[in-house]
Amino acid sequence: MMDLLQTKTVGLTMKLNLKAKEFSILCKKLDELKKKNINPNDERLLEIKDLFVRNNEEISEIIEQINKLNQENIRIEEKYNPDNIFKNKQESAVIENTNLPVEIKKETFFKKLISFIKRLFNKTN
Repeated sequence: MMDLLQTKTVGLTMKLNLKAKEFSILCKKLDELKKKNINPNDERLLEIKDLFVRNNEEISEIIEQINKLNQENIRIEEKYNPDNIFKNKQESAVIENTNLPVEIKKETFFKKLISFIKRLFNKTN
């Protein structure tokens, strides 16, 4: 089953194919006008030039959108790649300032007694 990014990419690719066909049609019209030796300031020639510019801008935008979708797809694949799960886990093992409850254990009587005796011996030495 295709996900949303793949669906968008397919749609943009189809749109890109249509623009490429329009581009080839414009090239044919330009060649026909060149064969007729039309004045460079003729309306038809200027109109085709404008269409070339618009078509080129649209193709550039579509390609940019496809590249963004591909980059997003790569980022998602890296994020959810099963091989990278443990690598990312080790890198992000440090927990910063969380408000988790922490259980503090009090020293038992024997630990207190032993630490007191150690301090006494350290003072005397």
